[in-house]
Amino acid sequence: MEASSTDWAVVMATLVGPVVAVQLQKYLERWREGNQRRENLFKTLMSTRAARLSLNHVAALNMIDIEFPATRKRFKKVRSAWKAYRSHLDESDPEDLQVRALLYAKREDLFTDLLYEMGSALEFDFDKTQIGKDVYSTVYQGKVEADQETIRTKLVEILTGRATLPMKVLDFPSDPEFIKAQTEYLTLIAEHLKSGKPWPVAISDGEMPRKVVPLRSPDQKADATG
Repeated sequence: MEASSTDWAVVMATLVGPVVAVQLQKYLERWREGNQRRENLFKTLMSTRAARLSLNHVAALNMIDIEFPATRKRFKKVRSAWKAYRSHLDESDPEDLQVRALLYAKREDLFTDLLYEMGSALEFDFDKTQIGKDVYSTVYQGKVEADQETIRTKLVEILTGRATLPMKVLDFPSDPEFIKAQTEYLTLIAEHLKSGKPWPVAISDGEMPRKVVPLRSPDQKADATG
């Protein structure tokens, strides 16, 4: 009895069906894992958008190219927004304060665009106003970040020779006995200079340890024996 084409189709379906089901299950698992990683990345950027100097924020930015690959057409706008924002981050801060303010405003808009495109690709319902305005940050956190940036900038200027370390001496350590001896010493020097008398010299016998001979006033006689 020969098997019909229908019988062969049943046999093939019986054999291939489990293999296809396993492959489909693996594909769905990889898709879920990738989507979960992208969602976690987006949530990290959203939660740290008021602390953009934090390591978590920077690390999340650097994962965009990996988690939103160019091979997926639906991520094209995300990658374009990231490219524009990253290029703007590489620009140096201008000296002029007004120009710097415009630069920061543009950077803020580009960052908002990035989060908006990421949210849209992941089917989160956020508008740009909500992303840019609905964020909480403490005053203390803002001051800490500002202080860290000031310290970093000034330290770089000092180490590269573009600035010097400012110092202000408020007081010198003083020893009353030392000040008294120094005053007497200067007085003796002044007297000799005014009188024009030769300086008294004492000669020691060369034995060790050598004796320190004090300076004598003009009315004293030098002891030649030391």
